[in-house]
Amino acid sequence: MRRVDFEVLDNWPPVRNHASGHMSHNPESFPTGGRRRTLVIFVNTVIALIGGGLSTLLGAFAFPRAGASRQRWVRAGTTDDLKPDEPVARVLAVSRVDGWYRERARETIFLVWDGDRTIKALSATCTHLGCQVRWDAKDKKFRCPCHGGVYAADGSVLSGPPPRPLATIDARIDPADTSVLVRL
Repeated sequence: MRRVDFEVLDNWPPVRNHASGHMSHNPESFPTGGRRRTLVIFVNTVIALIGGGLSTLLGAFAFPRAGASRQRWVRAGTTDDLKPDEPVARVLAVSRVDGWYRERARETIFLVWDGDRTIKALSATCTHLGCQVRWDAKDKKFRCPCHGGVYAADGSVLSGPPPRPLATIDARIDPADTSVLVRL
């Protein structure tokens, strides 16, 4: 086997890499100008913009706009359509917002008018399992057809499994005319 000798070239500069210990670990010794510094600033700026954009997008889901969930007054009919102390069912279309999904949901309510200027609105949703109650005009009671819940005309529980009375909904009569408005 032939032996090859290499001669040392003294005119070459020493290699400056991390392994030889010639490179400093001090961040203050980073070059202040040039292409490398510009590239580092550009990459850091792009990463910050991407992170900020993702944070904004996630924040939109975590903290929905206050105006999106705000309730508003909806016209439910007129007092001409109502009989004093007799609940009348009304089906209203209500816009619902769930994240990016928007829909028009139907909500059934009962309007109870005293014959003067006072109106009361009750939800038609049973507080037991969410079934729709019906007004029994003969017995003057609300009845849940699914589990036998019975409510009085004012929405209080008379018998059955419902744990609490029917939910009341803000309602008013518009002073300008005889419109009934409910807040949904």
